[in-house]
Parts: sequence; C-alpha cells; structure tokens
Amino acid sequence: MTEQQKISIRVLREQNFSYVAISRILELTLGAVRSYCQRCGLGGNRKEAFQADKPMVLPTFCKCCGKQVIQREKIKPRIFCSDECRVTWWNSHLDQVKRRNPHTVKCLCCGKEFTWYGSKVKKFCAHACYIKHRYEGVTYVAEAV
Repeated sequence: MTEQQKISIRVLREQNFSYVAISRILELTLGAVRSYCQRCGLGGNRKEAFQADKPMVLPTFCKCCGKQVIQREKIKPRIFCSDECRVTWWNSHLDQVKRRNPHTVKCLCCGKEFTWYGSKVKKFCAHACYIKHRYEGVTYVAEAV
C-alpha cells in the first residue's frame, strides 16, 4: 500500500466512509483497508457513507514526486506540485504526449528514416548529418536491386 493510499484512507475514514466504500473507491482489498484502519486507530463501526455537512475531499498527489498537491478553489485542479515536476514527468512519458501532424522522411545524408512533428519540412535527422551534407557533400544513394 502506498503512502498516497494511506493518506486517502485516513481522510475517507475521517469523513465516516465504511471499509467497503473505501476499498471500492481506492480499488484495494477489504482486508487491507480494515487492517490498516485497525493498526492506525481508525477502526470502529461507521454505517453511513459520509456526513452530509462535510463535502468529500480526497487529497491529490503529484504524478512525478508523490508530494501532496494543495488545490485552490475556482481554479483547474493541479496535477503536479511544481513546473520542475511537470517537465520531468512529461519528458519521461513522451509516449503519452498528444502530438499533431507526424511526418516520416528519409535523411538526405544517411538515409535513416526519422519522424518529426510540426509544419516545417525537415531533410536531415540530426545537425551532424546536415553538416556532412552541406560541407562534405555526403548524400545518401538508395541501393538499386
């Protein structure tokens, strides 16, 4: 069980959620929730799902470092605790970035296929290939079979 789940269990128990409700919300086993609550002194019989006067507020955690993120009212919910965490997470999860207009072309210098995103037409896979082609005259010639 992660620290985030433990904090969420504590918050939900303080809002009078039952073991069954917490296990369904957090997708944990009933036994795990029950034993954690009993070890931490959060046990007891709580039949009602939540109190009407307290709104349900689950803590949110940074996707990158796991620190608790403080949310402000009337503002879009934050996912990351800082810009540094946001950049770090997105740079390590490039497969989840939604990009437009992928282009696949062969490099004029080495012949390697490469993909880039954007509207500007690219001819070389790297700056080194551009330098070889420009100053040394190296050009890729496809082998005819």
